[in-house]
Amino acid sequence: MASSPGGKNPDASSTVSLRSIAEAVGVSRMTVSRAFKADSSIKPELREKILSTAKALGYVPDTMVSELMTSFAHRRQIHYQETFAALWWPLRWHNVNVQADFDAEILSGLNEGAQLHGRSIDHLVLSEEMTPRVLMRMFRARGIQGVILTPPLPANTPAPKLDWDELSVVCIGSSLHEPVLNRAQANHYQCVVLALKTLEQRGYRRPCLLVRNDLEARTDRAYSAAFLAWGHDPARVWRQTTPDSPALIEWLRAMEPDVIIGDCDKWQRDLPLDDLGCRYISLDVRDRQGPISGIYQSTAHIATCAVDLLIRARLMHEQGVPAEPVIMLTTGSWYEGKGMRPPSAKRKKATSRSRTGRTRA
Repeated sequence: MASSPGGKNPDASSTVSLRSIAEAVGVSRMTVSRAFKADSSIKPELREKILSTAKALGYVPDTMVSELMTSFAHRRQIHYQETFAALWWPLRWHNVNVQADFDAEILSGLNEGAQLHGRSIDHLVLSEEMTPRVLMRMFRARGIQGVILTPPLPANTPAPKLDWDELSVVCIGSSLHEPVLNRAQANHYQCVVLALKTLEQRGYRRPCLLVRNDLEARTDRAYSAAFLAWGHDPARVWRQTTPDSPALIEWLRAMEPDVIIGDCDKWQRDLPLDDLGCRYISLDVRDRQGPISGIYQSTAHIATCAVDLLIRARLMHEQGVPAEPVIMLTTGSWYEGKGMRPPSAKRKKATSRSRTGRTRA
C-alpha cells in the first residue's frame, strides 16, 4: 500500500481531510485547523475532542502543506525543502553537455524549475545496475516521493517498473505511453497551426509536410492532423522512417511547394531548396541563432512545466498511476531564421496555375 507524503500512516491524510474531521465533530473546517495549533484560542475540551476524533480517523497533518500555508499567511520565505528525482536513459544523459541539444535543455529546465519551487533534484541514470528495486530502495532511503521521467531513448523503451503507488510521477514529452502518467509536452497540433498561420500571412499557399513515422505515432498524428484540418490535401504529406530518401526529391518536384514544413531541422540538410525554388521551416527549431525559421518549442520550458505538475501532484497527495492524467501543453513560438524570405516568383506562378493543393469548406 502506498505511504502518505508525511511518511507515517499509509491511509492518513491521503483519505482523511480537515473537512471530514469537521463534519464528524460538528464544527467548521477553520475550527479544526485552529485546533492543531498549540496556541489555539478554542476551548480545551473542544480542542481535545477534535484531536481525538482526528486520531481515531487516522489523520496526520502534512508538514509541507502546513509550512506552505503558514508561509502564505505570514508572507515569509518557504523553508521546507523536498528532494525530487529525475530519471534519465543513458543516451540522453550522455548528451546533456552538448550545447543547444534537446537533452541539455531538459536538464536546464528541470534545475530551474526545482530551484524556483525551493526544491532540490537528484539526477539518476538508468542502467543494468540501477534496477527498479535499487531505485525504490534509494527513494525510500532519501525520502524521495516525487519523480520525473525524461523521454525514453530509443522512443519505444519501456518505463522502469517502479512501485508507482508510492510515488508522484510526471513524464516529459509524448514518447512514454505506458503507464499513462501526468505529463508536460509541446502542443504539436498548435505548433503546426502557428506555423501555417505565419506562412499564410507571408503569402505562402502551397506547403508540403515532411514527418517521421515514429513521431507521427508518438504524437497521435497531431502534425498531420493539423495540416489536414487547415484544408491541405493529404497527398501533400510525406511520411518516412528517416529524413533521407532519394524518392523524396522527386515527390517534391511533383508537388511544387512554395514552402516545405519539416518536423525537425534535419530534413533541410539534403534538400536542394534553390533548385526546388522553395523555402524550408522546421516545427522544432534547435538553434535560435541559426538560419532555419520555424517553431521553437522551448524544451527547457516544457521541463520546467513538468516540475510545476509534480509540485501540484505532491500538494494534492496524488500518488500512483492517475485515473485521469493531467497533460500540460506548451504552444511554442515563431523563430525568424536568417534564411526566411518571401515566396519565390517561380512558386508564385505555380500557385496561380493550380489551386488544387488546398480545399476550403
